Formats: sequence, structure tokens, C-alpha cells
Amino acid sequence: MTALEPAGRVLLEEDAVRMLDQQAEVLGLIARAAPLPEVLSRILSSLEELMPEAQCSVLLLDREEGRLRHGAAPSLPQTYVAAIDGLVIGDGAGSCGTAAALNIAVVASDVRTDPRWVAFRDVAATAGLRSCWSTPIDGRDSLPVGTFAVYHPYPHSPSPREQQLVDRYSHLASVAIEHSTAMRDRRARLEAETARRTAEELSRAKSELLAAVGHEARTPIQAIVGFAELLSTMELDEAHRREALDHIGAAAGHVMDLLSDVLDISRLEGGALPISLEPVPLRGVMVEVLGLVSSRAAQRRVELAQDVGEDVVLADPRRLRQVLLNLVTNAIRHGHVDGRVHVCTRSDTDPGTVLVCVNDDGPGIPPELLARLFLPFAHGRNPSGSSRYAAAADAAQEESIGLGLALAHGLAEVMGGDLVVGSSGPGGTSMHLRLPRASGASGA
Repeated sequence: MTALEPAGRVLLEEDAVRMLDQQAEVLGLIARAAPLPEVLSRILSSLEELMPEAQCSVLLLDREEGRLRHGAAPSLPQTYVAAIDGLVIGDGAGSCGTAAALNIAVVASDVRTDPRWVAFRDVAATAGLRSCWSTPIDGRDSLPVGTFAVYHPYPHSPSPREQQLVDRYSHLASVAIEHSTAMRDRRARLEAETARRTAEELSRAKSELLAAVGHEARTPIQAIVGFAELLSTMELDEAHRREALDHIGAAAGHVMDLLSDVLDISRLEGGALPISLEPVPLRGVMVEVLGLVSSRAAQRRVELAQDVGEDVVLADPRRLRQVLLNLVTNAIRHGHVDGRVHVCTRSDTDPGTVLVCVNDDGPGIPPELLARLFLPFAHGRNPSGSSRYAAAADAAQEESIGLGLALAHGLAEVMGGDLVVGSSGPGGTSMHLRLPRASGASGA
């Protein structure tokens, strides 16, 4: 078959009115970024309303592979749609394959006798299709981006009115496809740019983390070396010898804790941290944690108080203790001397979770730090060197916040909960740990 000749202006006034309404609806879908199959289906359904006996489809051209892929076909049998999906284009590949290959309209008025339909006659007969007229959908480069096909259940050649209708609707399909392609390309560029920036930020963060770990470990290692030299070069009485060994042990413990935190964060990022969730009575863990930090609280004369109910949470007992220990330790460190740390559970909007609040009476977290609070080694000092947050701690506590909050945040997430700053200001800070309630358990 040959390309169709241009048709005269034969559309009826009622055709124009309906087309205007339908076009406005389709353009609205495009403007709302509706999925391409939805937009194409609406275009085809609109044409079928104006050509009641027709069944229409759009196939999208994969230029690299030279294949036509299913785009939309709201009224065609699914068996037929599946049979032609992935059709290799070429002269003799049915109406659509030929139209895409030659960039011309192809009319097979009777597929039973058309030589281009030899390979597809049986599947067409099974689907009840007798004629197929396919028009290339041109892209911005005037080359096909797909085909617009009109089928009838009997031998048929398009009338001038039908030619004009298909011209209008194939153009609308072209607009939809080009818009979808442009949006996809834009998303791909944004994703590539985001991935590049993320990779750069990750690389910088890892470099900063390594530098911070080295800085954090240097002091205790120097202490270990210094006291070891002292023990090897001087004769010390038993009391001083024991004191030196205690310092070495404390410094070594600090380094081990630091390395353990780094390893845990690395496992969290890689999704390889072993977690074993089980029902855990929250009050028992909290009592244990407060006992562990009691000596530190006594050094700063901080009162420890708890009002934890009989809630049972679904958590890893060891990791839950690690999170709570970190939060309470931070509250003691960054609250006021002679202050108070209060831990309590509160009613949550979600009955399936338990909310644990760790409250201190310190000066609050500086606004510039809040956005970075859960990043490893987020510094509690602003660029000028002054920080109410750091000043609230001991004079010796001028180091970075460390890995603890970053690790606690990650552990809360892998246990199915979350950790956020509930509130922070001159009156103190409240950290909110939300955990899933164990199945069948209820609060006190």
C-alpha cells in the first residue's frame, strides 16, 4: 500500500466540538504529568468515540532495537496486544512494522490478502481483526517515535473524515510521547546529577570521618604510649603503678569503643548489621541503663529520674540498651551541672508504637547543629568557636559529638523505629525514641 493523500476539510462541526473537549482533557492529563499509557489510552478512547466500529492502538518505537513496544490499546484483545509487542520493524512486518520502517502510512484494507500480513494473519483472525491502517507518529526530528493503528472487524479503507481524525489524534499522541520523553530525560539528568553529588558528598563525608576518627583516637593512644613509657622507665610504687594501668585501660577502652562504633556504622550503611528482634520489657532495660550511668551522673551531680511504664517493645535487647545508654549519657554530658535528666514514656498517636523521651535541662542544641545532629562527628561548635551546647559540658568535653547519635539513629531505624529531636531550647532538650510495640502487648 502507498501513503495516503492529504484529505480536504471534511470534519463535521460536531466532530470539531467533541475533539476540542477531548483535546483539552488530554492536555490536562499531560500537564498533570499523568503516566504515558494513561494519556495514550485516553487519546485512543476519544478517537474510538468518533469512530464507533474502530479499535485503536499506539505502539512505541525503540529506535536502538528497531522494535515496536506496546503503548496503549484500550479495546484490543490482550492476546493480540501481547502477540505483537516487541515487533521487529521492516517492510513486510504488518501495517505497523512497515509504517515505522518506511515512515509512511500503510493501509491493509484486508489483512487476509495483504502480503505484509502473512506472518500475522492467524493472530489477527483469532482477534477478529480484518483491516489495519497504521500511521507513523513523528517525533521532533520528523522520524517515527511510534505508530498509530486503526483496526476494523471487516475489510475497510479510511475515508477522508477518518484520515483527518487520525491526523489530529496522531499529532496529539506525538505531543504526549515527546512530553513523556522529555520528562524522562529530565528525570534521568536529575538522577544522574543527584547521584554525582551524593557520591561526592559521601566521599567527602568518608574522608572527614576518617580524619575525625584519627583525631579522636590520637589522644587516648598518646595516653597509652605515655603511661606505657612511664611504667617501663620509672620505678613506681604500687599505687602509682595501678593508677597508670587504670589510665591505660580507660584509654584502650575508649579506642575500642570508637572502633566498635565505626564498625557498627559501616555495617548499618551496608545493611549487614545483625539484628535480632524480640519482645523486650522497656522498664527493665531502662533501670539497667540508669545503673550504668549513675557514677557519671554523680560526677556532675545530675539527678536521674525515670517514669517508664510496663511497655513491651519489639527490639534487639543489646542494641536497645546501646541506644538508650547513648541518649542518657548525652543528656548527662550536655545538661547542667547539678541538673536533672528525666526519662519517661508517653502516649503516642500510633497505638502500635511506644514513645520514649529522654529530657535534660541544658541550654539546648544550637540551630546550626540540628540539621547535622545525626551525622557522624557533627561538631557542637559554631565557626566562631563559641557553643552553648559545648559550654554546658565539662571543660574537657570539647570534642565532637562523636558517632553515638549517628549510630543510635541508625539502630532505631533498623529496629523499625525512629529517633528525632522532640524539642530543644534554653529550657533543655527532649530526644524522642519511637519503637514498635510488641505484638499483643499494651502499655501500663
